[in-house]
Amino acid sequence: MVSYRPASLEEFIGQKRIKEELKIYIPSVKSRQEVFPHTFFVGAPGLGKTTLARIIAFELRRDLKITSGPVLDKTGTLAAVLTNLKEGDILFIDEIHRMPKVCQEVLYAAMEDFALDIVIGKGQVAKTIRLSLPKFTLIAATNKPNLCLAPLRDRFQLIFKLNFYTDEELKEIIIKVGKAYGLYIDEKPALSLAKASKGIPRQALNLLRRLKDFAWLTRSQPEEHIKVDEGLVKEFLELLDIDEWGLTPEDRKCLLTLYKEFKGGPVGLGSLALSSGISVEELESIYEPALIRLGMLARTRKGRVLTQKGYLYLKERFGINPLEEGLCLFSK
Repeated sequence: MVSYRPASLEEFIGQKRIKEELKIYIPSVKSRQEVFPHTFFVGAPGLGKTTLARIIAFELRRDLKITSGPVLDKTGTLAAVLTNLKEGDILFIDEIHRMPKVCQEVLYAAMEDFALDIVIGKGQVAKTIRLSLPKFTLIAATNKPNLCLAPLRDRFQLIFKLNFYTDEELKEIIIKVGKAYGLYIDEKPALSLAKASKGIPRQALNLLRRLKDFAWLTRSQPEEHIKVDEGLVKEFLELLDIDEWGLTPEDRKCLLTLYKEFKGGPVGLGSLALSSGISVEELESIYEPALIRLGMLARTRKGRVLTQKGYLYLKERFGINPLEEGLCLFSK
């Protein structure tokens, strides 16, 4: 299976504002032969944070070192990574919010002063040695910036918030990547796949990989290049139990649980996740954002509530009539 990852800003689809800014910063830094500014990418998993870091390194012709917050769980581990960097290198830390606070403190000092303070010994005989570090660029990614220390966030000169993709942007990705997979997809079925991707390119690529296998198994005479029409995509989505709104069984379970167990809300995130049998992290980062964007669920100060559109969806799909049961309709 071909692995698709854009190598340049021209190939990267979506995140228009971020691309426009990077098209200014990258040539400017490259022409002045300086170190790229420390950069902070904030956004849900699968939106392209790692890909953008790779693109920046590729465009600047700089070495890229990739690691993650959970790996850098000790100051010694972090010090080893930092001291192995060369002048101009780019260090990418994914899930930086999962680094311990003491490691975050060491990191933001290194970002500002390009130096590392190491304490040797204990008690009265302890002394601090300062090691100089080469000038490097830190690119960090997180979906929970509030868990990063404020001084660490302040050290980033560039902060970008990645948005969820539109159906049209995902459709463009699906058609383009589909050709690399040997799938020639019409616009209408590509749009159906885009709606099922919940605004996340990674989800769209995962669906494409599964569609490739499905198409090969369901065709009596598989060919190297497969024409994907609306009928094939409809069969594929029915197999996955994804409806015309792009909602999965887990999405529908969230809505039904909110309706049946909590009378439409309001309810806290933890209670809804526990009753739905879904982890809080999955509900908050995967299922809830899609339901909110579709207008079926809303977040209020008191908790999560079903919107009028959410009630109408349940009525249309499951025959539920909240008015007959005396439930309130929330509007977004």
